[in-house]
Amino acid sequence: MKKPNMFFDYGGFLFNYDFDRQTLFRAHDIALRHLNSEGLNFNLDQLSKAHNEAINTYLEARRDFTEWPMDKIMTLMLGNLGIHSADLTSQMSEIYKLNDHDSTPKGNSLKILNDLALTKKLGIISNLPHDSLIYELERYGMKGLFDTITISYEVGVRKPHPRIYTEAMKRANVKPGDCLFVSHDDEEVNGARAVGMEAVLADSLEEMIGVL
Repeated sequence: MKKPNMFFDYGGFLFNYDFDRQTLFRAHDIALRHLNSEGLNFNLDQLSKAHNEAINTYLEARRDFTEWPMDKIMTLMLGNLGIHSADLTSQMSEIYKLNDHDSTPKGNSLKILNDLALTKKLGIISNLPHDSLIYELERYGMKGLFDTITISYEVGVRKPHPRIYTEAMKRANVKPGDCLFVSHDDEEVNGARAVGMEAVLADSLEEMIGVL
């Protein structure tokens, strides 16, 4: 029987998660070409402005740790362009979630996780408005190492809101005292402790091993 769960943050802890002007431009370029192929003639400035307005509204809503799904953000973006289409909303969500960032495993994450999975049930608790991490974990052969993956857009709130931690524990069928949460973010670690979980602040799995 496996020992108690270990839950990990994703971006910044297990994976390097890079979101910047270059990656966003890449997503804009792909999205713009797709819109133009549908006969919708917009330029980059128009698309960027519509996207920025949608993101600013999304970030404002996040002040109380509310999380939106990507489709809601894309609905706003397309609405700012005067487009109202469920199909295009879904297509834009796919384009942006897969192309607006780069993500690669940190350090020796794969080896360490393989070793940990021999004796422990592993889980992820991540703040994201989409499920791009599923594709990234599959790409590097890591998805099967995790018993549960809890993403904020599914729960409707972000860490450090208590509900995302309790939902992760519910999915794993584990009690607070029987699990450990690890993150590079002090606020997230404090959120886990507030619901009774053990929690460790570390920048990587290597550092976590040293702390433990």
